Amino acid sequence: MPRTAVSTSPPTRSKSRKPRPDVPDVFDFQSNALGYQLRLAQLRAFDLFFEMLAPLDLSPARVTALSLIAMSPGTNQAALAKALNVAGPSALKLVDGLESAGWIRRMEVEGDRRRYSLQLTEQGQSRLEQLREKLTEYEARLTAGLSEAERVQLMDLLGRLAR
Repeated sequence: MPRTAVSTSPPTRSKSRKPRPDVPDVFDFQSNALGYQLRLAQLRAFDLFFEMLAPLDLSPARVTALSLIAMSPGTNQAALAKALNVAGPSALKLVDGLESAGWIRRMEVEGDRRRYSLQLTEQGQSRLEQLREKLTEYEARLTAGLSEAERVQLMDLLGRLAR
């Protein structure tokens, strides 16, 4: 018996298409689901992020880590992991990548041979300057369909959900 592919994607409804009478709306877990809409928005945000920032060789995690290190020079890897809400090994991999790219350096902490403080390099500072310009454009494109008041409201609501 031949196998047929089964789509795991939710069915999409065009605005002009009428609901099928044999598919009850009680099974529509997407249309009014906040989590589903947040996920769609996240996918759009990531797609746009990588489209615009691919030339800078930056991921959202790298951007956040560089920003945190820039705002708190001398922070250590454990503090960075906590701020990023990731496990130590994940932070280690991230820091290794930033260091390999030449954007940060590990500095020995006097009196503690097991710890290193993290510092931006000149190249890292330059990358952040390039990033600042691109992120302004990214934010504008991402929120192009919102008024400034709607953007502020959305940021407030998302912040409240995240707490």
